[in-house]
Amino acid sequence: MRKGKYNIVLPFYAIAAFVLAILGQVLLCGLLLGFVIVAERDEWAVRQCMQAFFLSIVSGIAGVVQSVMGVFNVVPVLNWLTGGITSFVVGVIYLVVLIFAIIGLVHVCKGQDARVPWLTTLAGKAYGVIAQHPGNPGGPAGPTGPAA
Repeated sequence: MRKGKYNIVLPFYAIAAFVLAILGQVLLCGLLLGFVIVAERDEWAVRQCMQAFFLSIVSGIAGVVQSVMGVFNVVPVLNWLTGGITSFVVGVIYLVVLIFAIIGLVHVCKGQDARVPWLTTLAGKAYGVIAQHPGNPGGPAGPTGPAA
């Protein structure tokens, strides 16, 4: 396995980031991402930490929405209705985040790309890596230019 500038194995950063995403630690995951961006400057490690950070942001937003919906605690009928719906939706979001984080964690433990659905392309775009489609090597216009 490759080591970074500080003799730390690079998948360690990605593993730590996905563990922090599972635990819902948005700030710590963001700090780890910042450290990897500034100190290590390794493309693979940065993209994996970005994917974990995006997962933790989704988890954090779900928690904020649940807290905001706590405003309806004053009215008993609205509390029952909105509380039940909100708890169900937030529970499903947490479950999806957990599943995606475990998938990413398993992949980065093997030294592979995390391949978290939707977040892989988002991290690639954020880092500036845009994947070319194999059937279209020259971009949208093709290898010879625009069609007549």
